[in-house]
Amino acid sequence: MFSNPRIGDNVTDDSIMFNELSIEVQERLLNFAGIKHPSDKFWDTLPVAYIYQDKAFMSQDEINDEALLQLGVI
Repeated sequence: MFSNPRIGDNVTDDSIMFNELSIEVQERLLNFAGIKHPSDKFWDTLPVAYIYQDKAFMSQDEINDEALLQLGVI
């Protein structure tokens, strides 16, 4: 079941949080969504994407690409 993590809580490895993305991808997502701050889309507390593998085995580029794909940016 979906759970709403609180700031500072550990989230499971099956989600990608906005702050886990590179700065460049964060800026790209904000521009794509037409917002100024991640909280405008609740990205400060909710995952931006979900994955079906352990993030510990993913590179930063793979995490960025997965989020961009799921959000329809690429």
